Amino acid sequence: MADSDNDDGYRVAAKVDMGTLLQQDAEDESLRKYKQSLGLTALDPACCPANDPRRVVITALKVIFEARPGGNEITFPLDTAERLAQLRNQSFTLKEACKYKIQVQFKVQHEIVSGLKFISSITRKGLRVAKEEEMLGSFAPQIAPHEVTFPRHGWDEAPAGLLSRGNYVATNKFVDDDKMSHLEFQYAFAIKKDWS
Repeated sequence: MADSDNDDGYRVAAKVDMGTLLQQDAEDESLRKYKQSLGLTALDPACCPANDPRRVVITALKVIFEARPGGNEITFPLDTAERLAQLRNQSFTLKEACKYKIQVQFKVQHEIVSGLKFISSITRKGLRVAKEEEMLGSFAPQIAPHEVTFPRHGWDEAPAGLLSRGNYVATNKFVDDDKMSHLEFQYAFAIKKDWS
């Protein structure tokens, strides 16, 4: 069903820049404290680099394992175009039925990003075998990177059995409520009977 077919009457409010948002109702002490609890404080110039117009900068993707020989996590830096290209050409192995989580690290710049989602589509031999959408949340600009791990409770489990073994390609993207795509990238992985 197309988005236009599913019109529930909701309309996104007009954009307001961070400076205006911070100055609104400045005399209201309780509102000022509330904004501060949301992370809406005076913007540090480091949160608004003039030479980088991106609103969301994805810095790393981690695969965290419950138990894996040689280390319980694999980190993929995503902060440059070169590293994204390298990621496309390297593969990692999931042992069938292993338990894992995904963690993303990112910075938000310039303005608030609402409804940031991680969308993953996994294919095998050109056919889509899974599609997942994970709501990360809404984030204000800050110097320290944001970090979100999912699933938030428990672990995901890799498929098991002879039919699930093989090579897969994951196409991932980060999209916000404004339907702006902040990053799209691919990586390959294999599901095997053992870690090697």
